[in-house]
Amino acid sequence: MWWRSLLAATLLGLVVAGCQVRPLYLDAASGGPLSPVPDLRAIVVDPPRDYTEQVLRNELLFLFRGDGGPADEERFRLRIIANNATDPLAVQLEEDLPAAVLFTLDTTFILSEIATEKTLLTGSSTVTASYDFSSQRFANVRAERDASARAAKTAAEQISARIAAYFAAKRSES
Repeated sequence: MWWRSLLAATLLGLVVAGCQVRPLYLDAASGGPLSPVPDLRAIVVDPPRDYTEQVLRNELLFLFRGDGGPADEERFRLRIIANNATDPLAVQLEEDLPAAVLFTLDTTFILSEIATEKTLLTGSSTVTASYDFSSQRFANVRAERDASARAAKTAAEQISARIAAYFAAKRSES
């Protein structure tokens, strides 16, 4: 009976030994050979068209560089196309007004190399954020703006993680 446990532990050890799992930002502090940080710091993000895209762009710059400053060397361009919509979630029967509203942000991103204009990575992200609908008009405007900022920050985290994973995989291949 004990030999089954020993055999299972040995097999598990062999399986785990063959794994290629490593942290995404393995040596981010030193900027070592497998870290995607040098590539992330070389991304230029296109200018925004509205408030939601501005929040998205600012968050991406912070995630890429940590300080939101300019790119170290402009090697990559990130284009973002964002569309948003609001949908009532529940309607109060007596007043025929929504009780809550769902803000949906659909983003499509295109990462390309500036020198060759070659597309390296494309993707999309859909994020939702809800807010309570009030009888006060300004409260609704502010709640929608806050929901759009929350959705933009979440979308920026998703986009940044996908781009970092792309660069990390590209660096580990070479």
